[in-house]
Amino acid sequence: MNARLGVILAFAALPALAADHVEAPTATADPAADIADVFLFRSADKLVAAVTFSGAPAPRTRVDGATGRFDRNLLYSFHIDRDRDALADHSIHARFGQDSTGAWGVELENVPGAGARYLFGPVEQVVTAPNGLRFYAGLRDDPFFFDAQGFNATLASFGDDSAPDGQVLITNTRDSFANRNVTVIVFEMDLAAATAGSPEIYFWGTSARIAP
Repeated sequence: MNARLGVILAFAALPALAADHVEAPTATADPAADIADVFLFRSADKLVAAVTFSGAPAPRTRVDGATGRFDRNLLYSFHIDRDRDALADHSIHARFGQDSTGAWGVELENVPGAGARYLFGPVEQVVTAPNGLRFYAGLRDDPFFFDAQGFNATLASFGDDSAPDGQVLITNTRDSFANRNVTVIVFEMDLAAATAGSPEIYFWGTSARIAP
């Protein structure tokens, strides 16, 4: 199972996020199960979660096709801890599947405030549930921003501890993750239903391969 600590979100604070783009060999060998980033932010009376996976750090082959990477034998789970005991108080599950024509779709289970246990829809398009919550699964440019060249140059500019030296060479005009596509699952949750009155929640994602 692949797990990613995502965010600790206090509702008076700015959004938080966690990133992971370099993996152990076992995770790298299973791109569809390899979670890269977990994002969570507030939008009016909703929480919006976005979980990216199947990224393309070298030397992995990039995903530049028309659609994302979908695997019907993977279960993605997104967990909410409302009392900060590191145990999930609510879990949302996502699965991919194909219909008789071979078209891919996504199923979301237990989305807070959805009004139904399951939400279904095709991939690669924004789907609106009957109560107005929206969700999407498909290929997108990696949203994480990082200047790897500047970071490495900054590290190289520092000497030993004998004297202060070095300089920050990171720039906001150079994004090492630009045009490196990932598959993403994005979904809205009702804020009140997701938090159940808690002023602070933990949110993280896991992936697990299930038997065919």
